[in-house]
Amino acid sequence: MAPIAAAVLPHPPLLVPGLAGTAAPELDPLRAACREALVTVTAAADLTILVGTGPIWAVPTPSALGSFHPYGADLDVTLPAIAAHLLTTLDPPPTRIAAVTVPAALGPSAAATIGHALAAAGQKAASADSGSPAGDRGGQAHGSADRARPAARVGLLVMGDLSACRTDRAPGGFRPEAAAFDASISEAFRSATPHRLLDLDPTRAATLLVSGRVPLQVLAGAFEQRDPTGEAGPGRVLDQTRPELRGRVLYEGAPYGVGYLVAILTAS
Repeated sequence: MAPIAAAVLPHPPLLVPGLAGTAAPELDPLRAACREALVTVTAAADLTILVGTGPIWAVPTPSALGSFHPYGADLDVTLPAIAAHLLTTLDPPPTRIAAVTVPAALGPSAAATIGHALAAAGQKAASADSGSPAGDRGGQAHGSADRARPAARVGLLVMGDLSACRTDRAPGGFRPEAAAFDASISEAFRSATPHRLLDLDPTRAATLLVSGRVPLQVLAGAFEQRDPTGEAGPGRVLDQTRPELRGRVLYEGAPYGVGYLVAILTAS
């Protein structure tokens, strides 16, 4: 089952006011958009899964610590660092959170497969944690209870910046194709067609220093409808259209030459 809601958020350290210095007020609209996206996803979901890039596939534990000390701020948070900081701004913070990191070198197909698996595993985990009626210990009674229990709702938060080549002062310098690349990602959310994110070319994304390509394609995979019997072939998509999805872009810009996007998908 696809997520009930999903969002993409950027992860620049400057989202932490203590790191932004005099530029902190300049990013207030971005922070407000991130907060709205977080509230939307976590309020809709029974379990929210954070996805970020890392050197390897990993599942950070809730006690794993991240630090902003390398950036000059005396602040420790749980991992992933930027997502954890943003979540602490919610009152009260959500309690049903899981996190994974995925290698930045994954291809679109592998990322999509992970997304599909995360959505399925998250739903099972949330359902299991909801418990079952007292005395229900398997057999026919357990099956009846499972059928009566509403499906668990999974939310997905993926972290990643878009191209870092939007202006001459950007980390990758100016590349004229960067704006169009970023716009194609925004349009996938506006039109509620996440499968279009699977068309992002890994080589082109790497050239444009796009850090969020793999998490975005994980998100796309989470919304794929696949054949559970395998009759259509391994990993074959049966239906990529989800007319019940709605998409919104809450923030889109490149204040420092890096594309920042905050966008959400919600199932109606």
